[in-house]
Amino acid sequence: MSNGQDDEDDDLGARNSLPLPLIRHDLGERRPPVPSAPSLPSAPATPGASSAGALPAPATPTAGALPAPSAPAVPLARGPLDDDEPAVTQRSTASGRLSALPRTVPPLSPEEAPPPTLLRVSDLRVSFAADGRVTRALDRVSFTVPRGRTVALVGESGCGKTVTALSILRLLPAPYASIDGGSIELDGQDLLALSEREMRAVRGGKIGMIFQEPMTSLNPVYTVSAQIAEAIRLHRPMSRGDARLYAVNLLRKVGFPEPEVRANSYPHELSGGMRQRVMIAMALAPEPSLLIADEPTTALDTTTQAQILDLLERLKAETSMSLLLIAHDLAVVGELADEIVVLYAGVVVEQGPARDVLAAPSHPYTRALLRSIPARGLRPHRVRGERSLRLPTIPGALPDLRDPPRGCRFQDRCEAVFDRCRAEPPDLYAVPPGAGHHAARCFLLTGPGRAGNEGAS
Repeated sequence: MSNGQDDEDDDLGARNSLPLPLIRHDLGERRPPVPSAPSLPSAPATPGASSAGALPAPATPTAGALPAPSAPAVPLARGPLDDDEPAVTQRSTASGRLSALPRTVPPLSPEEAPPPTLLRVSDLRVSFAADGRVTRALDRVSFTVPRGRTVALVGESGCGKTVTALSILRLLPAPYASIDGGSIELDGQDLLALSEREMRAVRGGKIGMIFQEPMTSLNPVYTVSAQIAEAIRLHRPMSRGDARLYAVNLLRKVGFPEPEVRANSYPHELSGGMRQRVMIAMALAPEPSLLIADEPTTALDTTTQAQILDLLERLKAETSMSLLLIAHDLAVVGELADEIVVLYAGVVVEQGPARDVLAAPSHPYTRALLRSIPARGLRPHRVRGERSLRLPTIPGALPDLRDPPRGCRFQDRCEAVFDRCRAEPPDLYAVPPGAGHHAARCFLLTGPGRAGNEGAS
């Protein structure tokens, strides 16, 4: 994507008639196309597997790519070029991905029974107390994570995504934060009823977590192998030597080059992508049934982002674990998620199957998020003297959760607000009325098909 700096670089090169090398980490429009590398042969088709709901294949077929699904992609991000496929349904070509990967779990057909629930969060309420005032960070948050599926928590910064993840692991900072109500069940076991000693067996054992910033999560004075080995020995009876060998194997599994040598490296000696791979290896060490990934591609360049996402997708398929993905990038969500939960100001405003939410967003906040995604070809090379195109934005800011609005929390930023929105908070309503798998918290959907507390679960 071009910007003001690119225009200045072009002007400088033109005035001096000199070649001007441009160094950048993304594969922008100004970079010449990279020859396609040979890809692996496509996997044989599984008899009876359904392709409904799978993501569309890239616009330009590559060797070994899977065939595109029969259902056409629904345009979500509109711009001057409406025929272009939006970035949310297909990872951008700037990511460096050469072919589409198969979905880890085929989407359900209407006749199939849903998979059993691994994690169930019901009516979760969390508050923070400071300076004599209470901030209600989460209010009646409910969702489920089925076995072997990927559920994405989506929303802008400050919506409560990370607080939800820390609440599941009971890692909220005490005494400022408290869980005021609700339940969190893992395999039918209420995590809020466990003692702290019992909870240690769950953290890192049954539930692994990839934290947002690996440099602040890794200890700078220990080698990466020592830190992974420590996580292994906390949950498995193993000697130091065996644990180190297991750590080296984990580093090899997550794509570390020369793992026997790099295992002795310190965190500051590794790149951002390598540090994130260390965090993934550490989270996978005890073979958890649920992996929580808190924005695992933050601060990484686009090529490394694609590698990390492909790694998570591959590991999820190999281990049959469930994935709770926290992200604000809807292009990432559209690539990986089976179900989407949209959070705004600590409240679930929409949830349901990923394809339904992305193809037919029903809450004004979800629609605003999708409009902000650039479609492919939305911003071509700008002609000198013409004003560049701008993406739609959401005006305003999040409400003060110390004194939240009486009605809908999105009322001050919503283009479709009316009197009832300011008078009372809306419930979750099924989309379309009477369905129950896709639900949104908006009075525009008032009708006979009201969803329950868990909406799209």
